[in-house]
Amino acid sequence: MKVNGFTKDEKIICLFILFMGILHPMKTVYSNSSAEKKKAETPITGVTIVSLDAPLRASIGRKVNIEVVIGNERATKATTILTVTCPTTKQQIGREAETLASLSSQKITYSWNTDGLKEGTYVIRAELEKLPDETVLDDNVRQIEILMQR
Repeated sequence: MKVNGFTKDEKIICLFILFMGILHPMKTVYSNSSAEKKKAETPITGVTIVSLDAPLRASIGRKVNIEVVIGNERATKATTILTVTCPTTKQQIGREAETLASLSSQKITYSWNTDGLKEGTYVIRAELEKLPDETVLDDNVRQIEILMQR
């Protein structure tokens, strides 16, 4: 049956061709841009501070042990620098390069000399330097507070 010069089947074919002609270029544009967007947004892990432990309270004049567990989230060996500081006093408690095997962790303990400190709360900060191309950085830093008393 012909309607306006075209059969029903011819109309369906024309609509299909028109539909594909419009969507095909759009699909290509969308797939390229979303692929680029996905690539740019893909988080790249590296090293992490798994834990930072120290006593909540300590006595002034005694050494305080600061334990840091660092981890490598990559499937390859990684080398980074761990720095532990007390920003409250601007003291560096420890700093060293650490090489971790793939998908491993390691515990490092530093002894903090508290001679000469005043009573109060002190912040201890552990930080790992980022690896090349690492984009997940919020797990490279941890802080705790210690109340120092006489």
